[in-house]
Amino acid sequence: MRFLLLNQFYPPDAAPTGQFLHDVACALALRGHAVRVLCSRRSYDGGRRFPAHESLDGVDIVRLPAPSYGRGSFIGKLTDYAGFTTALALAVLSDRPRPDLVLALTTPPLLGLAARGVAAVRGCRHAHWVMDVYPDVMAAHGMITAGGVAERALAVIARAELRGSALTLALGPVIARRVEAHASGPVAWVPLWGDAGITPWPDGRPVPLRAERGWDGDLVLMYSGNMGLGHRFREFLEAARRLGRGGPRWAFCGGGKRRAEVEAFARGHGEARVELHPYVARERLGEALAAGDVHLATLDAAWQGLMVPSKIQGIFAAGRPVIFVGGGENELAGWIREAGAGWVVAENDVEGLLAAIAQARDAGERARRGAAARRFAESHFDAATNVARIVRMLEEAAGHGGR
Repeated sequence: MRFLLLNQFYPPDAAPTGQFLHDVACALALRGHAVRVLCSRRSYDGGRRFPAHESLDGVDIVRLPAPSYGRGSFIGKLTDYAGFTTALALAVLSDRPRPDLVLALTTPPLLGLAARGVAAVRGCRHAHWVMDVYPDVMAAHGMITAGGVAERALAVIARAELRGSALTLALGPVIARRVEAHASGPVAWVPLWGDAGITPWPDGRPVPLRAERGWDGDLVLMYSGNMGLGHRFREFLEAARRLGRGGPRWAFCGGGKRRAEVEAFARGHGEARVELHPYVARERLGEALAAGDVHLATLDAAWQGLMVPSKIQGIFAAGRPVIFVGGGENELAGWIREAGAGWVVAENDVEGLLAAIAQARDAGERARRGAAARRFAESHFDAATNVARIVRMLEEAAGHGGR
């Protein structure tokens, strides 16, 4: 069978959506299917351009010209989205030979319209892998007014792109229920997976990154990943302020829109032991995750059901426990509770956070919850298992799905 996969970003670009799509594309190719990806020539950060056409791990990649005004402004991002979508629309209609199934992700927003358009014009089936729920994310972002004219109009478009889908796939049970508000049929879900190379750090073996950063002998609470608008940091920073110099180290590693909030706090509260670091190279990710004794995760209640941060998978694979702060009705909170792999703290509950940190000071407690995290990762976030599930769904959708 022939599969046409649509997403703005694809490896060697580092954008996570492209990395996950590549895992699925490779698995399809290994099963003898013809797989083509249409994506942008521009990198996620806008700083690189990739070849217009290449083959990678048996996958045919066609990269389209697109503007790169940057992710720093709404207008720049919107222009990038519009430019790529225009180039994509022209490319998919002329792509030969006809695919059996077109799969669209959700970058840029409403990309699924292209998939449905191809299905209508070319007489094939379309499917959707929903990573973020639009237009709901735009309302949570403050880009449009919740319940306003723009959101209602975009919701009509969202329902149109999913209508007749042979497969609509989400990342977890909560986001699946949210997608069902726009879908014309049932929504399946399969969790994302961690890097297969991430395993628990051997007991007794020093972690070089801890020595490099002067962390030996300290309890390190680590936030690793995107500090985006859907996350919240007030509770962590207030706990750091209260605990002061006698508290743990707070290491925030990564980037994103809300990194500046953490940076400003660190400058004004030297006693709080808050420090910031850039993203680590992919090949050192396992070591970096092992450098944190306890990991921090968060999701604002307003963003529940709109996205599923993929950081939990790597943390669990590394065998580290997690302190989560945020709404209680989302995949992250649910998986931590189900696994017994950490602590779930409600929004604004700084006292509850301090109590969780007090428990996390106990090495035995950390080891117990970390081991539970690893077991859960093996049974729920295994890459081979979850990729195989998605491949089977796509094959069924291509051969038997509705139009």
